[in-house]
Amino acid sequence: MAIRIKPKTYGPFTTAIGEGKIIRVATAPAQTVAITSPSTDEAGTPVDFLVSALGACLALSFHHAAQEMKIDVGTVSVDVSAHKAQDLPDRVGSYEAAVTLDTVPGVEQCAELIKRAKARCTVSNSLNGAVEMRIAN
Repeated sequence: MAIRIKPKTYGPFTTAIGEGKIIRVATAPAQTVAITSPSTDEAGTPVDFLVSALGACLALSFHHAAQEMKIDVGTVSVDVSAHKAQDLPDRVGSYEAAVTLDTVPGVEQCAELIKRAKARCTVSNSLNGAVEMRIAN
């Protein structure tokens, strides 16, 4: 499996915090995301966005891996959970990702898809916590 790494720059993203501890992140032209800490009904926390970014990256990476292997899995959905570390410094210590597919291939193909998806997911490769991934039942 040969993966080509293309140069890419992310950002700049402008992040500002004001009254009520509401963080505003300009993510794209004319797009702003509101984040609060602690979380409220109106916005998620920065960790919520970290975990959702992991799920999005794993789903995209899994989809690309299936295309490379010429396997039609249909829609790829990833449910991600994160567990806060129980020691210092404050951080997420581990992640769990369950992949749901419209069409589930054989056991060996699933293992290879997971291996390829994890190898190419920029977000999971950038995290210190272990990322456990499985096919959902």
